[in-house]
Amino acid sequence: MLFGSKTPPSRSELITEADLARSKGRLNKAISGYRKALELEPKDAVVLGKLAPLLARTRQPQAALESFRAAAQAHLDKGFADKAQAVYAQATEMFPLELELWRQVAQLHMQKGHRAEAVKTLLRGRLHFHRSSDRPGAITLLRETLALDASLFEVKLDLVLQLARQQEREEALAMLEPLAAEARGTRQVRKLRWTQARVTPGVGTFLAWLRAWVLGR
Repeated sequence: MLFGSKTPPSRSELITEADLARSKGRLNKAISGYRKALELEPKDAVVLGKLAPLLARTRQPQAALESFRAAAQAHLDKGFADKAQAVYAQATEMFPLELELWRQVAQLHMQKGHRAEAVKTLLRGRLHFHRSSDRPGAITLLRETLALDASLFEVKLDLVLQLARQQEREEALAMLEPLAAEARGTRQVRKLRWTQARVTPGVGTFLAWLRAWVLGR
């Protein structure tokens, strides 16, 4: 070894320094450190998971998503489905309009036999898709929810309304017609009549909604 030469930092030293930089809010330094550590071990799920949110916070969304996905896949490759699910769940918090993230979380719930949790995940995701430009994503999440549980009356009404707004009127009406026989109780009848009035506005549907509101039928 030549006099004065310096030994490169080890991978663990790089991670320790990056952790310290992150704790002090020096995000770019932390990112640099984690990336150097990943050069030595590209599939380190823990480091990828640390890097991803920092990339998101420094407005590097594409790189952040790639890091989240790589972290989740690295956990899956080792058989750690719960850890992969936690990574995807964190990603949904930072990128709530990334449709595939919600679907991945739901899929992992299904692989564990947790159908109810998968349904809840898809419906949580749907809440974020409320703008007109987000409507295709909302429709996808609602369809997949009903594929898991076809008994969800209000989810059906939501899908009918979104389809109608997306100019898929024929399918919306086909879904809406049998729902009258499924409505149970005053609350569901009122919601059904209100949806009918919005999908097929007119005097008749308005009066039907008004009657349901007053009389509950």
